[in-house]
Amino acid sequence: MIKRIVLVFLVLAVSTIAHGAAKPNGLVILATDYGADSIYVGEIKGAIYTKFPQARVDSITNSIPPYDIVTGAYTLLESTGMYPSGTTFVCIVDPGVGTPRKPIVLETNDGQRYVGPDNGILSLVADKYGVAEIRECANPELWRAGDVSHTFHGRDIFGPVAAALASGAPMDKVGPKLESLTKLDTTPSTVEGDTVHGSVIRVDDYGNIVTNIPAENLAKAKIKKGDTLDVAIGKAHFTAPLVSTYGDAPKGQRLVNIQSAGFVECAVNQGSLVKETGEGVKARVSIVKKP
Repeated sequence: MIKRIVLVFLVLAVSTIAHGAAKPNGLVILATDYGADSIYVGEIKGAIYTKFPQARVDSITNSIPPYDIVTGAYTLLESTGMYPSGTTFVCIVDPGVGTPRKPIVLETNDGQRYVGPDNGILSLVADKYGVAEIRECANPELWRAGDVSHTFHGRDIFGPVAAALASGAPMDKVGPKLESLTKLDTTPSTVEGDTVHGSVIRVDDYGNIVTNIPAENLAKAKIKKGDTLDVAIGKAHFTAPLVSTYGDAPKGQRLVNIQSAGFVECAVNQGSLVKETGEGVKARVSIVKKP
């Protein structure tokens, strides 16, 4: 009998987490294009602490390229799975701030909550983790007290709403339910015969170029570790081996690998491929095995 009760409890617990009802853990994590040493980051933190002084505030990054919703969406896709269930994310790349685009909260089936503009930035995590619930941020009781700026919804709406949720406020207090959210306007990676196509979604401080090509698309094109590849990134064209890690290529040599989130990355061992090629975010990419 005891074993049966324990089993039922475990099933209910797993079911609760799977349907996005995980208990908030007090973490409020920022992902913005405000800039690493920006006054805007300081102000949004202040608004969060004012609403919920016990919040634990940290950042994935505040250096998403300005206005780049695509890079913002992929940044979330790569990183938010590293955080414990019950985390609340504030996701702001918002060139349409103050326009009729909706401020929303997305709750995913893995128990995370994402607060941000409905402009596509949340659509990739919604696709990956599943949608438990979407709400419009329409309840001023959860916003920052005082007048709401037309240009700083991060401080006045997104940050405070995230703080309220992290403190335990229920989703139904946020505002009315929405049936869908805006999808990201981007071209997915494809495989045509023996050629893999994609685009650059991010460059890092080392000058490595991260694409939206998942590792499985290389396998579909029958490309494997050790193969020499013809790579085109924008106007740049070069050959490079597919290796496991940077040190598998000599210093200064170009290479292709699968980076930590499972996407194809192009790099130079201890060098900057961005500087060498002049290519970056949104550049088209094609990869084919060299005969």
